[in-house]
Amino acid sequence: MSDDDPQIDTKPLVRMRDVARALGVSVSTVSRALSQPRLVSVETLDRVGEMTSRMKYRPNLAARDLRTRATRALLVAVPSFSPLFLEIFRGAEQEAVKLGYSVLMAHTGSDADREHVFLDQVLSQQADGIVLVTTGDQDRLAKRRTSLPVMVAALDRISDIGVPNMRIDNIAGARAAVQHLIDLGHRRIAHIGGPVDQAMARDRADGFAQTIAAAGLEPWHCPRVTGEFSLASGEALMARLLTRYPRPTAVFAANDEIAVGALQAIKRDNMRIGEDISVIGFDDLRIGMLYDPPLTTIGFDKVELGRSAIRALVASIAGQTDLPDLTLPTSLEIRGTTGRPAAE
Repeated sequence: MSDDDPQIDTKPLVRMRDVARALGVSVSTVSRALSQPRLVSVETLDRVGEMTSRMKYRPNLAARDLRTRATRALLVAVPSFSPLFLEIFRGAEQEAVKLGYSVLMAHTGSDADREHVFLDQVLSQQADGIVLVTTGDQDRLAKRRTSLPVMVAALDRISDIGVPNMRIDNIAGARAAVQHLIDLGHRRIAHIGGPVDQAMARDRADGFAQTIAAAGLEPWHCPRVTGEFSLASGEALMARLLTRYPRPTAVFAANDEIAVGALQAIKRDNMRIGEDISVIGFDDLRIGMLYDPPLTTIGFDKVELGRSAIRALVASIAGQTDLPDLTLPTSLEIRGTTGRPAAE
């Protein structure tokens, strides 16, 4: 064999009995920890998870259990490949591996038809369960409530379908963002929102409206425009807002991608960010940290959201039916794009 020939890995596969032997426990204990984690202690679950990761043990996903028809595979359906959803998927994958599952990303493109294709794949036993990260049509999900697979809803609020919701408090986060601008002295605050058919976008817009009303600010001076959760939409809508008179002194963007697009429009207009106009986003993505100046935003633990969704999904697969919803807190991350309004 020459040096240029591909190297074949002849290392034997790690089997469940190898993991059990390394831990000094029975094979059945390892099996329960991987397939029915609620039946073992947290300490045992952590030990098994750590050892399977260290030994690079992977279950044979092609060989289904003949009794349970389990695939040991999970789907995480996301509407786009934005940094937000990739971070949530990263947490989901970490937790799935720890629990002995493989996890695959399913891209819906915010298309309700594609969502239901993936739901049907789970029903046809191509996977054991699915995490649906936002939805393109909540009413359609509600109509098929009695024919849904094992499922968990993540990030967005999905009501009336009887599945666990792992989400964040979008309204409270939006209130904190707008209150920060008000506390700085801004009285002309605009909102660039996301798609009105998404509950997450509506909640963030509601939080904006509630805070503006509570502060007694003039609605005419606090306009709302809506578009997509994208840089291009943020840039175009910010350019439109800059033509208003009087011009807003601050903007609350419904996500960081919109916010960065808005910052590009502001810079193109030769305005000073954080001085002539302030911008705050939502999601605390790396793209905002890399901008100059770094973006003030509302953050939350995206990786933990993904982990929590997988834990709830695996518990549901194991037959647990009384799982509570989870709402993760948000936090205000003050950086360089917000400041007191310039004197006029």
